[in-house]
Amino acid sequence: MRAVRLIGVPYHAGDSRHPASEGPQRLFEAGAADVVRRTGSSVKLRVIDRGGAFRDTASSSAAVNKATAAEVSAALAADELPVVIAGSCVSCQGVLGGFQHRDCGAVWIDAHADFNTPESSVSGFFPGMSLAVITGHCFRDYWAQIGDNTPLKEDRIVILGVRDVSPPAERERLEESAVRVVEWRHGKAQDDIAAALNTLAAAVDDIYLHIDFDAFAPDVAPGVADEPVVGGLSADDAEAIIDAVGARFRIKAATLATFTPAHDEDNKTLALALRLLDLIGNCATVGCD
Repeated sequence: MRAVRLIGVPYHAGDSRHPASEGPQRLFEAGAADVVRRTGSSVKLRVIDRGGAFRDTASSSAAVNKATAAEVSAALAADELPVVIAGSCVSCQGVLGGFQHRDCGAVWIDAHADFNTPESSVSGFFPGMSLAVITGHCFRDYWAQIGDNTPLKEDRIVILGVRDVSPPAERERLEESAVRVVEWRHGKAQDDIAAALNTLAAAVDDIYLHIDFDAFAPDVAPGVADEPVVGGLSADDAEAIIDAVGARFRIKAATLATFTPAHDEDNKTLALALRLLDLIGNCATVGCD
């Protein structure tokens, strides 16, 4: 049985003023730690402090992620499961930067591929490059300032829930890559999830689990940072996926990203987030290997 370290990252790409930065505190106030404790795991709570005023996305995000990497590293050294609750997907740089992940895979649950580079992006939106960064396609030196910048191998990544890929150059990049993608249409997976996970399980034992709440259907999780995308996962889909992941892999670290309380309706996203923490906490309790 592993203890769980809940790490709040109250920033969206280094910016504490963004509405998504309020997600970690809202979850802590709603009893996130108690939910995990009920699975049988002991819990430590940590909150990342940027350590200064917001300067710009690049430098502020790097400062936040460097602190996140240190907290993740400390958690793993204590044989704890680090679960990061963050305002943005760029937190993956800090999570993976906190440990040697050369032999690690990733299960990435998101409505977006986050596979743009500065060359393919129209807007230059940094969070939209998150997966491209950790696979070594851009900002390698920048990531090195945060921690371990070993690129994840593309064929050791499974993306679930994708249904909004833009511009066309990002789709071309994704199709030319070795990343396994299970797209979602009309609320249903378009490929065999079990087959994708089985292929990944033949290559790795450990995975990084990354969940962006916009992967879910808007009526399930309306409280997200970006414009909600129709046709996403249900809560039952999430439970089935996490159970399937737990049956095949050891979760080395996990992230829940972009919960935005100001956009939530009837606490739907909050309830889903607590349910996901329960499922992940149970993986720490039973070992999930």
